Amino acid sequence: MTVGIAAALAVTQPASVSEMILAVGIGGLGALISDIDVGTSASHKDADKITGLSVAVIALALFLDKFFHTGIINRVIYSSGYGKMIFGILLFVGICAFGKEQPHRSFMHSILALILLSCAVGVIWKNAVIYFAVGFISHLATDIFNKRRVRLLYPLKGGVSLGWFHAYGLANTILFVMGSVVAGLESVFFVIRMLQ
Repeated sequence: MTVGIAAALAVTQPASVSEMILAVGIGGLGALISDIDVGTSASHKDADKITGLSVAVIALALFLDKFFHTGIINRVIYSSGYGKMIFGILLFVGICAFGKEQPHRSFMHSILALILLSCAVGVIWKNAVIYFAVGFISHLATDIFNKRRVRLLYPLKGGVSLGWFHAYGLANTILFVMGSVVAGLESVFFVIRMLQ
């Protein structure tokens, strides 16, 4: 998640509080959602943690929207309307429900999932797609270094793996620290830009 947030902040360079909230919330969601499929290969507890953390990230973004009075929710409703917003949410949840039942690092770690989920986010609100896509892509990029193959071209067989690291080893900690540092620096630069 920290790598996804750092990537979303670095790529989008938020110029307002609402853009910052979107980069953190939607970028974090994009980075997390791929691992909703871990329940099929490990324990359902991991998938439940991913789901819970995703909900927490969205709830935090909604809270910050209300706290800072950024009007994100109002802009989403005005831009998309309730019908499109509900359809997009149902589409997103449906894609994730399908992905949750697939083997780990298959559908939910593919370019197809990136496109489908980005389209669902776009139905909800097109301005959020860039944050989501950058977060999602950052997850795929980091998983490629793993020893297990990532099926980027799902449904085709095979996958991509550089085979450098295990999922829960030292590399995971290094990526967490690097993501946290970059996200922290981006946040400091954001505050400096806002004060100028």
